[in-house]
Amino acid sequence: MAYTAPTDDIIVQEGTFAYSFKCSGTIYPGQAVYPVATMEVKAVSANYEPGCIGVAAYKKTDDGYIGVYGPGNIVRVIVSGTAVAVSDRLLPVNEGKWKEGTGAHSSGCQAIALETQATDNGTCRVLLI
Repeated sequence: MAYTAPTDDIIVQEGTFAYSFKCSGTIYPGQAVYPVATMEVKAVSANYEPGCIGVAAYKKTDDGYIGVYGPGNIVRVIVSGTAVAVSDRLLPVNEGKWKEGTGAHSSGCQAIALETQATDNGTCRVLLI
């Protein structure tokens, strides 16, 4: 897997607590996740995967339990592709990263960029909405 997790803590400022879910596969800190079975989540693996519910708090493997930060929290995520600017709306994409996006691909958890990130695969603080 090409995903590299942020090196700083994922949670920047809690607005709500993390929810506990069972893992499907390996999930890394900062990855966007979506439900795949009853109380079970998986890292987003396709661009604009519908149903994203939040961001993983730490690394866990298959069948382990993981904390997921949902809307209302400020977290660190990895940006995919071109740069993002403050106030850009971000959507989950391949490997659980985040990218600026709009339109029909807007179901599930989204994020608002709280800082500019000009580097592909760079870390960005976002507010989950």
